[in-house]
Amino acid sequence: MSDAGGDPRFVIAADAGGTFSRVGCFALDGSLLGSATGRGGSPYHQADAAANVADTTVRALQDAGRDAADAVALVAGLAMVSRAGSNQGDGDNGWADDFFRVPGLQCERLILNDAVVAHRGALLGAPGIMVVTGTGSMILAIDADGTEVESGQFEHYAGAARHLAYEAVQLILLGAAGPDDDEFVAAVLRSWGADDVPGLRHVILGLAHVDRMEVRHRFGALAPLVTEAADRSPLADRALRDLARKTARGVGLLAPLIGGDRVTVSTTGGLATTPAFTARLADALDEDTYAPAALVPAALDALRGAALIAYGTVGAATNRSVIDRLHESQQDVRPDGTVARS
Repeated sequence: MSDAGGDPRFVIAADAGGTFSRVGCFALDGSLLGSATGRGGSPYHQADAAANVADTTVRALQDAGRDAADAVALVAGLAMVSRAGSNQGDGDNGWADDFFRVPGLQCERLILNDAVVAHRGALLGAPGIMVVTGTGSMILAIDADGTEVESGQFEHYAGAARHLAYEAVQLILLGAAGPDDDEFVAAVLRSWGADDVPGLRHVILGLAHVDRMEVRHRFGALAPLVTEAADRSPLADRALRDLARKTARGVGLLAPLIGGDRVTVSTTGGLATTPAFTARLADALDEDTYAPAALVPAALDALRGAALIAYGTVGAATNRSVIDRLHESQQDVRPDGTVARS
């Protein structure tokens, strides 16, 4: 752990989605001081979202060995936070204050939509489009002037992990599966505890009295089965390509706002970053002759995007060496968001 050459100041960055909450404490030179991962921070998907994020923040501070009172800035990307100009939500983000009720935390807090911090990390402030597809979904464009527009402002929604599962399950129930789909269908039936397709229909109908949040979680948990089978099962491939095409349409709606010969697009989220999805999204973007786009890997993750924004709020440098240190610590992040340290 670094203390940035003896400078005791540090920033807190947070990225809270539907499945995981991640919080990191970063020195002003880009070094990771400590971090923690907790349960999801989206109030749409987790009833205890605020407590999850607050607890994760406390544990990140403990891991860093730092006092909350010494933080000079906190920037968080939270799912469901309304953006200025968005037609999503009522624009009142006062509810998010409860997410950072941490003893001793006195610094200024900037709470943004999680797609905004993901965009900053992925494209390092350059204009382009961010595709967020995991437990939730958003396609966000930010132009050279910093203007933000999401595809939802055109009444467009591509879908998230659960929507991919909805599509696959519906195709199975419609009898669209062929012989090459047997392995995939069997895996879906096992996941629902059903013996056959009529049994699956019965299980789905039985969800009528189950809490809707739990139903979303159950369907969302099926998404990895679809992505893992997509190269072997025509039905899984069909469901994933449908989502990719819907996503590409959202990119196409936003691309003219960015301008240029080819718009830069990056992805974040548990589904959007899988090779199965990115390959099909790249195909869908190539097929869209109206909005030429280049799909690029994210330079930094959303957590480090939040750190970059935090540096800006206190006038700290964000030069190449800082970005390199942020990237170096990112290499130790496991798939579940926890940090592997030797």
